Amino acid sequence: MIAHNRPHILACDRAAVDAVLGSGWIAQGPAVGRLEQVFVRHLGGGEAVALSSGTAALFVALEALGAGAGATVALPSYSCSALLNAVFMTGATPQIVDVRGDNFCLDAQIIRRQAADAGFIVAVHAFGAHADVEGLIAADQVVIEDCCQSLGGSTGSVTLGSRGAAAVFSFYATKVVTAGQGGLVWSRSAAVADRVRNYRQADGREHYEPRFNLQMTDIQAALAVSQMSRLEAIRERRAAIAGAYLGALPHGLVAQAGIAAPGRMVQRFVVVAPDAARRDALRAHMTAAGVGCIVPVERFELLHRYLELDPGEYPVAERLADTTLSLPMHLGLSDADVATVCAVLQGFRP
Repeated sequence: MIAHNRPHILACDRAAVDAVLGSGWIAQGPAVGRLEQVFVRHLGGGEAVALSSGTAALFVALEALGAGAGATVALPSYSCSALLNAVFMTGATPQIVDVRGDNFCLDAQIIRRQAADAGFIVAVHAFGAHADVEGLIAADQVVIEDCCQSLGGSTGSVTLGSRGAAAVFSFYATKVVTAGQGGLVWSRSAAVADRVRNYRQADGREHYEPRFNLQMTDIQAALAVSQMSRLEAIRERRAAIAGAYLGALPHGLVAQAGIAAPGRMVQRFVVVAPDAARRDALRAHMTAAGVGCIVPVERFELLHRYLELDPGEYPVAERLADTTLSLPMHLGLSDADVATVCAVLQGFRP
């Protein structure tokens, strides 16, 4: 079976972790500081704070920006439950909105229609696509860029994550850069970064307030720093795999919009079928040929479904949950693996 996803750990990554293990300092320490500086350089300034997970990063970013009881946070329904968890942890109220059918992201028109009064917006760059951050910022709401699936991507000359009031990243096992777990908050605002650090440092404080220990370890940070050093090569290889898949798509299937755009980081290659029956037929066809695929967001995972909201208010998210399929996309794929996936794709008759 060709795996849908698999971490790609090189000898240099192992050496970086071994160096930390031999240093005698494996909790939050110098390697975490190095990772934070890597992100400062990557995003052209500002400040970065590493944390224990992407969910923790979003929670603390919201806290630092002032989201709490009485605040409303707009979230795309076609995303993961971690967003809901982070918002509820702050005491704020989630406002679930639909997404665009082409790139699966938010735009200003959707926000005006479904969440014009939300004080905060979490703009998810779904699977590496570019959410309309400029349009969302123009709506005079606080925008947090969720770059958990788009690290290393850019649009034009703008690095994804660099435009919102804050950006959050994840180093989970299925992400572009992985440390097994881990997350990070970036902001141009020193005050926001200071509030994130204040929350992260759970003990040894003169002034007490309830905090969780959300620190990243140096073991995780070293693994992430090592992979960040080859981020552009990772992007180029993923783009090459995506280009091969695009050339093999049979008539009737389309890919997420913008997947071949310059600067795009393809975290997942998501195919859209005409309907649920043909999506399921495609999945069965690929699985029978030994190609692992997943439904990227199942219908029950849609955020409006979790909150038992009217599905009729979210027609695009409902349709995407029924018609999308994610193909293998990771650096462990050999050229032969990619050729096999392409051949199996070409053999499908929608």
